Amino acid sequence: MIAVDGLHGRVAVADLDAGEVATCPIPDSWLERHLGGRGLGIRLLLESMSAGVDPLGPENRLVFAAGPLSGYSVPGSSRYWVGARSPLTGSLGESYSGGSFGHFLARSGVDAILVEGRADDPVVLRVTDGDLTLEPAGDCWGEPTDVVDDALASRPNRAVAAIGPAGEHEVHLASIINDSGHAAGGRGLGAVMGAKRLKAVVVGGDSPPPLAEPERFERLTRAFRRGLAENERLQQWATFGTTAAVEILHEQGLLPTKHFERGRFEGADEIGARALNASLQVGQRGCLGCPLECKPVVRGECRGVSIDDASGPEYETLAAFGSLLCNDDLEAIALANQRCNALGMDTIGVGHVIAAAMEAGHVEWGDADAILGLVEQIATREGIGDVLADGPDAAAEALGIDDAATVKGAPAGMHDPRGKKGLGLSAATSPRGATHMEGFHDTLVEHHVETDLPVETGLAADATDGKPDAVVTFENAQSFVNSLVFCSHVVVTVGPDRNFESLCALAAAATGLELSVETALEIGERNYALGKLFAAREGFSITDDSLPKRLRKPLADDPGGPDLPPASFDREELEAMKRDYYDRRGWTDDGIAPETLERLGLSRVATARQCAPDHQTGRRSVCESLQLLL
Repeated sequence: MIAVDGLHGRVAVADLDAGEVATCPIPDSWLERHLGGRGLGIRLLLESMSAGVDPLGPENRLVFAAGPLSGYSVPGSSRYWVGARSPLTGSLGESYSGGSFGHFLARSGVDAILVEGRADDPVVLRVTDGDLTLEPAGDCWGEPTDVVDDALASRPNRAVAAIGPAGEHEVHLASIINDSGHAAGGRGLGAVMGAKRLKAVVVGGDSPPPLAEPERFERLTRAFRRGLAENERLQQWATFGTTAAVEILHEQGLLPTKHFERGRFEGADEIGARALNASLQVGQRGCLGCPLECKPVVRGECRGVSIDDASGPEYETLAAFGSLLCNDDLEAIALANQRCNALGMDTIGVGHVIAAAMEAGHVEWGDADAILGLVEQIATREGIGDVLADGPDAAAEALGIDDAATVKGAPAGMHDPRGKKGLGLSAATSPRGATHMEGFHDTLVEHHVETDLPVETGLAADATDGKPDAVVTFENAQSFVNSLVFCSHVVVTVGPDRNFESLCALAAAATGLELSVETALEIGERNYALGKLFAAREGFSITDDSLPKRLRKPLADDPGGPDLPPASFDREELEAMKRDYYDRRGWTDDGIAPETLERLGLSRVATARQCAPDHQTGRRSVCESLQLLL
């Protein structure tokens, strides 16, 4: 194995039981095979803990990871990955967030942070310029995330990832919030932090990892940035960001409405991009170093409360607190978003459980005041909020409704698989549960045939033939992107302005590795397989790879017409696609075939036992275990 540039080759380990911190070397072979981000992060989880740990117990590990581009000025590179065993799903819980935290993590002297154990009293972990400290959280415990950020990020070149009251109350919908409004949500990782009594992680410094080819890297970075400026489609983000999807999906009959019962919302024009732009939105902001600035900045007032949010509602939130709940009160949506950021909660998941309460008759559809009240109750587990706080599946069972719109316990994003068959297959088979961020959006690929990837494009959104192969290829590409921890909105895999091959060249200049498109897809496949290994180890099999009836049955407002997608997703149709998908991946009904593991170099990982300390028997530490692997 060769040394890999673009990374420090070290992980910071914080043992909260012992109150000790240390930095440990990462095997070069891991960096070469997995890079950083999701690949490195999942490998650390698999190697450092055994199956079946309590997601909210001290034995669970929490990992933050940067990528080989994160410490530099490439637009889209300042994100970070975070993962653990999810309290919401019991499988791999992983999430991503933008802002500046990933950038300063990469400049702190380490590539990743691994947290184990549980502190006796709330603490803050600092990783800055190679120095690691644990200190009392003090008055920060109990405070909202924006207050914590202001208190802890007082020095330049620092970033904070914190939990709010929802994480402290171990709400399964709790997010980790960094940079006062960027959220790592969707899998309850804020609850994992809260259970560990870890209020915040502060990273910073000015120590980027070495580059293999500095001059080439700078030249490619300038060209990449210039390409973004010349991309007309991406430049539209400077005005609307993701919010334009409200009107687009409404027109397609695929805007999740009334708990996924319908695909069109009468109030879509009241909560979409134009309405936001004409009323609350006063500007845009972007992640560190990114010129696209896709995040709306909003100001206004709702129910006597000031809305002053530099991270205003984006598409998923507009739909989750809007059409999903039949709510057209834009000010209330913006306030609910602001409160979720402060309290540290995932807006998609909160929208799901409030929809369940509405369907069960506890709340009227479209009642904006009730929505705002439930946001507060969920975060503190008060009243019915205690039931809703455990997530959509638990809420559906407790409230007596048929089923939730979840896969493996994870709430579906605001994209209806009944009109995006490839996306539906990806959501059904994803090791981490429902996701709209790993496969591809059929409606986009349908209209673009140019691609850097070895895959058939131009497939109709409602087609099933050819989709399994396309889904696997796009998932592998996205898995590579996620191992760089790069923004999926900035990298373009289809269309005349595609730049995936340029991203591979950037990564090669940073790391010194040969990274063709083919090699990148192989790394992506290997790292996607790590997620499958994690899920299989926790008992998930092919029977769990499905879509709930709520996401398959015909929409109540079937749009019809030759130019619109079908309004249902037949079970047999999905099963046939799934079998082709499994064959293409080399998976078995309960895991990964031995020959696939051998091809990907993962045979040893698949049989690895826990190498981290057992909290009862005191076996060797994570650092000692990593030393043995060198």
